[in-house]
Amino acid sequence: MIRAGEFVLSFLLNSLWQIPAICMVTFASAYLLKNCGAQYRHVLWIVASALCLIAPLVSAAGFRPAFPSGNEASTPVASRPVAAEPQASNTGEMPALNRSANKNRQIEFNATPKLIQLAVVGYALFILLCSVRLARQWITNERLKASVTDVGLPIRVETTAMYCRRLFQLKHVNVVRSNTARVPCTLGVRRPLIVLPDSFCDNANDETLLSVIAHEMTHVQRRDFLTKLICECISLPISFHPFNAFIKRQIERERELACDELVTRRAVVRETYARSLLTAADLAMVGARYGTALSIFDGMTLEKRIKQLVENRVPLSRRTARRITISVISVVCLSTLAMSAFAFELRAKLNTLSPIIPAVVSEQPLRLDPSAVDTGRGEQQLRKELEAPNPQERARAACAAGRKRDLEAIPTLIGMLSDDTKTESLRCWEGGRWTPALDTFKHASPGEEAALALASMGRAAFPSLVNQLDNSNATARRNAAWAIGELTNMLPAERTGATTGLVALLNDADAWVRMASARALGELRDQRATESLIGTLLDSNWQVRQMAAWALSELKDDRAVNALGSALLSDSRPEVRRVAAEALGEIRSAEALPFLRQAANDSEASVSAKAHWAIAEIEGTDGLF
Repeated sequence: MIRAGEFVLSFLLNSLWQIPAICMVTFASAYLLKNCGAQYRHVLWIVASALCLIAPLVSAAGFRPAFPSGNEASTPVASRPVAAEPQASNTGEMPALNRSANKNRQIEFNATPKLIQLAVVGYALFILLCSVRLARQWITNERLKASVTDVGLPIRVETTAMYCRRLFQLKHVNVVRSNTARVPCTLGVRRPLIVLPDSFCDNANDETLLSVIAHEMTHVQRRDFLTKLICECISLPISFHPFNAFIKRQIERERELACDELVTRRAVVRETYARSLLTAADLAMVGARYGTALSIFDGMTLEKRIKQLVENRVPLSRRTARRITISVISVVCLSTLAMSAFAFELRAKLNTLSPIIPAVVSEQPLRLDPSAVDTGRGEQQLRKELEAPNPQERARAACAAGRKRDLEAIPTLIGMLSDDTKTESLRCWEGGRWTPALDTFKHASPGEEAALALASMGRAAFPSLVNQLDNSNATARRNAAWAIGELTNMLPAERTGATTGLVALLNDADAWVRMASARALGELRDQRATESLIGTLLDSNWQVRQMAAWALSELKDDRAVNALGSALLSDSRPEVRRVAAEALGEIRSAEALPFLRQAANDSEASVSAKAHWAIAEIEGTDGLF
């Protein structure tokens, strides 16, 4: 529910500014199509309606376009570091950090689980109410269908309908009358009906009947009823937004104008058609709506339509109009893609959770993923392979246990954490957002595969992993710390029970353990570890210092600004200086500007460029807020 709440709130936050921005770009682009047919502007606004839903959905899901540049330091945010290939332990070399250029701007907010749950439930209720409204509109259509009859239809109406069917090459379109209809309208997709009020059948003159029936026939030919239904479904999740109503009005307006243009090209001259629209408005109850039905008076733009009919503009050729439309739609899509680069991603910072007692955590149920279970492997066979003499077989067995979420294998997997025998790389976890599981930390081994398997089990494995932080074996401590940082289905605040043990490992004699601990603390984002991580910036191993700087970028604690600034200006390794600059850009404190301005002249190009980026982030934030 917490993740669902973060997704819903991120979706709502991004929709607040993305939808108006898309509307403004589309409105400006529609001006370029003023000399094209209304059908092209209709398509443009339908695309805009779809983008107004897609853009905040993609932003809330955490996707962000990558804009390549010639400088690595243009990447705005650091991702979780993934270790590289192993080096000899006596060289002191540690794995490098791997950055992502596409991480969204993250905003942390204080919340309780109950508040987030209320947000999800509230939005779900809103969508439900909108769905009920749409269902009621559909029921209204069905009631109108039930009231129609073709009995007593005047001969002149039947003759006009037959003429329009031949004119628009439509076979299965029935024209009927209804004593409850107030305006002419079109219903249905597979077998459409054109419904005329009794007042039209009895009182309308021939030219008015021809204009009205021809207009409704164009709706059928263009499949406007289906298009309108799809647009209603697309706009349902964003129906709270006032700009959504504006887009729907534009779609209706351009749809009616497109039908007017088609009628005046094929059936009726402009002056006669304009006069017929006025006569039809006198006979009908303009403004009456029948759910998702199509009416000749949709869009409430009768005056605008009459004006365009009188002006008698000569539109551009079809080929030219199509080229301009494709270009304009491409511009709108690219603009929307660019907007998603500035999207926000909300992260709940739960303020009611205390450090979790392992016994309490272990009682929480774990949801298994049936699709990941290897049904072809027996339980006893799996246990044997976990203890097989061949290390590659043990690694494969650990992978199978993790994919199966075999909770009974947790004790055996815990015992495997100290197994550092080098094996061939094993791609156990493919796809999804759990990207660190696609790589190794030190090198591929049964112990690392066991750590990933335990991490995939979430809460059930947490207590046992915490107990391994004081294991006498350095490999077990390292893999346990790494697994705690990678635990799935657990928020960072739920893992703060491990903070004390991880902080203690920052002073471990093994550099790999110190690095794994710093990484896990960065994943936990518990600001109680800030002071200890600040001290780790002076570690004798440069890659441990680099990992500590990354962890501080995740904590975003202002207390780390001075220490990171000192590392930025004085550390002997450019890799550490670059990550320190990035961390200052993430923290976005104005106190970091003096350090960054000095680092902008760093002899290392990547450090200088990252410092420039961080300055822009801080100054841009000050200007925005």
